[in-house]
Amino acid sequence: MLRDLAETGDVTVPTWWEDEIHREFGGLGGFLAELSRQWWTAYAAHLDALIELGHGDPSQAWDDVAEQLPHLRAVLDAYAGETALAEAERRHCDVLRWTTRREPRDAACA
Repeated sequence: MLRDLAETGDVTVPTWWEDEIHREFGGLGGFLAELSRQWWTAYAAHLDALIELGHGDPSQAWDDVAEQLPHLRAVLDAYAGETALAEAERRHCDVLRWTTRREPRDAACA
């Protein structure tokens, strides 16, 4: 679906995807939670690599991953107000806070 969104330039789920999203994810909330999981997995891996290798500034990780996964980030941003997405984002931010033992980037967890 992200490929379709990239081709059309849309950042919201078109109606023709709704039935499949419901079948696969139980609805939009489940779909957004999965996209959030994909984002945070990529972000955590990149952040870990930056820290492990001592390359660059860890605060750059968000921008790097957004550049690598622009359509994924655009969809998540478009649905930022959805309850299911907010809950998934909050859980990931809690893990990030605990892992780094500091507050994460404000834009990531506002």
